[in-house]
Amino acid sequence: MIRRFIGTYDLFNRQSGSLVECHLYEGFAENNTSDFLTLWKPLFDRKREELTAAGLMTPENLEALSLQDAAWNWPLKAGIASLKAMATFVVEAEGVTEGLMIAAPYGFAREPSQDGLPLTYIELLSTAPWNRAKLVPQPKYKGVGRLLMTAAVSLSLEEEQRGRIGLHALSGASEWYRGACGMSDLGYDEDKKMDYFEMTEAQASAFLS
Repeated sequence: MIRRFIGTYDLFNRQSGSLVECHLYEGFAENNTSDFLTLWKPLFDRKREELTAAGLMTPENLEALSLQDAAWNWPLKAGIASLKAMATFVVEAEGVTEGLMIAAPYGFAREPSQDGLPLTYIELLSTAPWNRAKLVPQPKYKGVGRLLMTAAVSLSLEEEQRGRIGLHALSGASEWYRGACGMSDLGYDEDKKMDYFEMTEAQASAFLS
């Protein structure tokens, strides 16, 4: 897939208390693969090894430390996404990959007010491990996840879906989607074994504003 520059935005650096420019792209590039393998994965692996050594590798602790997605192989998943005509989005700041997302503009809504209407479905969304308040004592950037969600809503708008999006949430992220993003919690999906959320047209408008 050809990489497409979408725009320049601001992230809040929680360590310095200042705003930092970041860039949003559509398309997974070689530097994103390198960042995942050399920066993200070693931190994830080290934390998981610490839990294992301490006999604390449980689903509850993975949730508590924002490690439920630590085993995701992003380069592989991005390659599969390309073959399935899904979109990949990347947030970079100061030359480093800070967030990743895969979304597909060919889902269908379940929420009663938009039941059966087309929507953009978010397959996967992750922020870099050093941005996670539950994982590191001094998280770096705030706003990466929100920017990726904005990209998903924008994709929905481009596809003439009026901002409708849907996703299955890891349990540790459910409250963020429900509260910070204002999405409708449609309950537990037995097939996926995860909570399912949707954003309506009105919720998308509120989120963007």
